[in-house]
Amino acid sequence: MTTTSTMRNRLKHNRPSVRKNARPPKQRTQLGQAFTAANLPCALALQHCPHCDSLQYPPRELCQHCLGDGLVWRETATAGKIINRIELHHSLWEYFKRRVQTQPWPIASVRLQHGSTVFAHLAVQTFGGTGISEIKAGSTVAVFSHTDASQSAVLFAVAAGTAIETAAQRRTIVAELGLLEPSVKPGGI
Repeated sequence: MTTTSTMRNRLKHNRPSVRKNARPPKQRTQLGQAFTAANLPCALALQHCPHCDSLQYPPRELCQHCLGDGLVWRETATAGKIINRIELHHSLWEYFKRRVQTQPWPIASVRLQHGSTVFAHLAVQTFGGTGISEIKAGSTVAVFSHTDASQSAVLFAVAAGTAIETAAQRRTIVAELGLLEPSVKPGGI
């Protein structure tokens, strides 16, 4: 290996801003990995406590209501209402930093039907061509999970009535947002 290629490799690993392909954050806890595994076969799966029958989000080791263990993953209703929506204008992660240079990244906090609050990527295009400013608090949405470019499950909010029953429909929405591919930097290493 030449000195030039060695230096390029060091730069690539130590300075994410010079990498050609940036990916979303991949570091996940064991519970985060379990969340990804549980959500692969369905639209949305959350932890359920068999002792007190409550649903848990974010994932945890003990029930937040009765402190019971043995939480199990089960498919959950996707309906919810937007609490608030924001536009991300700055990010410390290179993957999103490259995306917010062209336009702000929409994110929503959503109260699910069963009471949990989640943060989700907001698929603005499913709201009939309106901008994020026209999406009001209280709007009914459906929340689903899908893997991103780092192969970790993340949550997405779409307008109520948007077809998300099949994996192909969910994948199309995520692909339209551009989250299945790494963020490319022309001229990167």
